[in-house]
Amino acid sequence: MAEHEHSCGYEHEHPHGADGDAGCHCSGSGSELVRFSVTAPDDLLRRFDEQIARRGDVANRSEAVRDLIRASIAKEQMRTPDEHVIGSLTMIYDHHTGDLTRRLDEVQHDYTNEIVSTMHVHLDHHNCLEILALKGRSERVYELADRLLGLRGVKHGELTCAATKQSLGL
Repeated sequence: MAEHEHSCGYEHEHPHGADGDAGCHCSGSGSELVRFSVTAPDDLLRRFDEQIARRGDVANRSEAVRDLIRASIAKEQMRTPDEHVIGSLTMIYDHHTGDLTRRLDEVQHDYTNEIVSTMHVHLDHHNCLEILALKGRSERVYELADRLLGLRGVKHGELTCAATKQSLGL
């Protein structure tokens, strides 16, 4: 342990990490906070500040960064195979591509326990939008998404898992 002044402005002992402040635990509240620094280009930081101001539900940069960290941890947790997740899969595809419609149906019939609901929208003569509401074991939900999004003719797709059963208290 070394005692020295660092970016928090206080002199005290703390474990000294490679970044100089890795072990600084400076806090005025009941929770222990760790101060660290982030280097970012001016324009990126300006855009981040604008986003924070637009949202209006975040007090400051620190809280916004904490929100991002929590979201990243939750997203990673959702990839745990036995975690139960809730989310949606959005796909845009050309239904005239080969036998894509039949293949989409075949895959979906293999995952009836994970598919809660579907919505199908005809965008134009060729393109369709399909949204699947999903729930179940993460391993199965991500497997379903990979199988559907990997089909030839699917132009765009995105799986968004917004919550876990645990995070919702279910």
